[in-house]
Amino acid sequence: MLMMSIAGSAAAADDYKVIKLEQDVRRLEQQVRDLSREIADLRRQTGAPAMSAPRDQEKAPSSSSPRWLQAKNWQRLRVGMTELEVVEVLGPPTSARVEGTGRVLFYALEIDAGSFLGGSVELQDRRVAEINTPVLK
Repeated sequence: MLMMSIAGSAAAADDYKVIKLEQDVRRLEQQVRDLSREIADLRRQTGAPAMSAPRDQEKAPSSSSPRWLQAKNWQRLRVGMTELEVVEVLGPPTSARVEGTGRVLFYALEIDAGSFLGGSVELQDRRVAEINTPVLK
């Protein structure tokens, strides 16, 4: 019994670490995109030759803000949609967590040190059970 409890605690800690790492990677990717744009703007202003963008950036959408930040996309969500349909509408979640027998997709953006914008989609059997549109917290 003790071994199962320890294993469960270790798995939960690992899940948290993975979620945190995924958030950090997304934040760093956004910073790289922002800095690349700033560099390109500075080069245009100074007349310096532009460097070619890496292949990953060439495929990036022209809009730098994630789809989940658009209210109209949240309005497209419906209870019963599949997880894949949610991701197609909102884009990939910033993190996800298993809760009970379901899963929660989190969409969050840190505004400053004390506040963030966050919403979530709760799934049961990989289908939407509840939609929590983003609110400023």
